[in-house]
Formats: sequence, structure tokens, C-alpha cells
Amino acid sequence: MESQGWRIRLSPEVAATPESYQTYIQGSRGEFSCAKRSCMKFQNAWVSDRTLCYLASGKPAVVQHTGPSAFLPNGEGLFRFSTLGEAAEAFTAVNADYERHSRAARQLAETYFDAKHVLGRMLGYALL
Repeated sequence: MESQGWRIRLSPEVAATPESYQTYIQGSRGEFSCAKRSCMKFQNAWVSDRTLCYLASGKPAVVQHTGPSAFLPNGEGLFRFSTLGEAAEAFTAVNADYERHSRAARQLAETYFDAKHVLGRMLGYALL
């Protein structure tokens, strides 16, 4: 990967403190991530907290598809891939219009993962 221009970083280099982790994410172009085997097995549409940090920072994310979702979008700001070809297509799309996908990433975080919205829904279900 490094021969193709990627930088591989060890977590202690970039996440020694919350501030260094935030700086690293905000300085990144976006996220590429593969899921753990258990996430693939359960097919529960799992999304990592790291992915949410990227989206909240306005950084597009290309992540492995971990199951169907009633609300997780695909193809604008967040790309969920099942094959190497789909991952490559996602990178092509992000690079073709990075600014649009960056804005979409931030909007996804605000719409689907902001505590003001999520907590209200959770409390509504819990108090039924």
C-alpha cells in the first residue's frame, strides 16, 4: 500500500491522546476500513466510533458493508463496500467530487448520529 502512496500509521503514533487523535482524523483525507469477522458474521450494519469521528469531521468514509440497514446511506459521504471493485469505485467517486462527499459526510453525522437526535429517540423507546 505504501508503494501506492498510502501512509500506514501505528495507533500509538496518532492516538496517544484524545487531542492527537482528533488532529490526526481532521488532517486525514478520509477513512478506509475493513470490519472484524464478527461484524461480518452478525450482519448488523455495525459502524465504528472511528467512522463516526471521520464523518463528524467532514471526511468521507469507505467502509466494509456489515449488513443491511434501514437508514445507513451508501454512495454519498459514506460508502459501504462488499468487494474490492466496489471499494475502488468508492475511491473514484470520492476523488471525483471530494468537497461534495465531505459535506455529505458531515451531514450524515449530524442527521443520524448527533446525540441530540439519537438520545431523544432512545429515551422515547425506553419510556414506552
